[in-house]
This record gives sequence, structure tokens and C-alpha cells, in this order.
Amino acid sequence: MVEMKKEQKRRFVRLDVVLPVKYRKYVGSPVFRSNFNIGRSNDLSIGGVKMSVSKAIPLGTKLDMEIELNEDARPYIVGKVLGGEEKMVEGVSRRIEKISFIEVEAEAQDTMMRFIFEHQRKDVRKEKK
Repeated sequence: MVEMKKEQKRRFVRLDVVLPVKYRKYVGSPVFRSNFNIGRSNDLSIGGVKMSVSKAIPLGTKLDMEIELNEDARPYIVGKVLGGEEKMVEGVSRRIEKISFIEVEAEAQDTMMRFIFEHQRKDVRKEKK
């Protein structure tokens, strides 16, 4: 009997999810009181995020980021812009930026992993019904 395996091409599992993401040019502080923008995630992994933003962010820009996973979980992450593209999302043109996470504390990484796997588990249970 031949066993079929699905090949995972990415280093990290991705979750299609829309979440608010605060971001700004890197200042090295997890405190977001003012002078920040808000984007929306399109997909999330512990290695990065695709994010819908209002205007293009220059390639290579280092960012302070806060991802609102839920009311109590908002991990701080340092990201770097890998590039982006204009896309139609629900009939509206959006700028989608690809962000790689370059500095993530272990606790923030654990929080994101739990969030991703919990949502995947819920999706699998929905599919079985």
C-alpha cells in the first residue's frame, strides 16, 4: 500500500484570518499610544503575515507591530516588509504587504501558535459536521 503525503511548502502553517494589526516604522517600543496605522491581516503564521494596508510600505522597512488576536492577546512583533501588490478584495482594490517577523519573543510566538492551531482545530470540526 502506498501512503500519500501532502507536502508542506512553507516553513510555518498559515491561517486565513482577518485581524486588526497596529503598525508603524520601527522605534523599538511595544507601546502603541499614537502615531500608528491600522491594517488587516489576510493570513497569519508565526513567521509572518500578509496585511491589507491603506498605502504601500517601502520594501525592507522595519516595523513595530501589534496583532490583536483577541481582547486579551496582542503580541508585539518586529517585522520587515518583503514586498507587496495591489489586489482586488471583495471588489475593492487593496494594497497587500508581505511582512516577515524578524524579532518575536518566545511568549508572543507561543500565543500565536496557540491561536493558529485552535482556529484550525475549529475549522476541521466544522468540516466534519
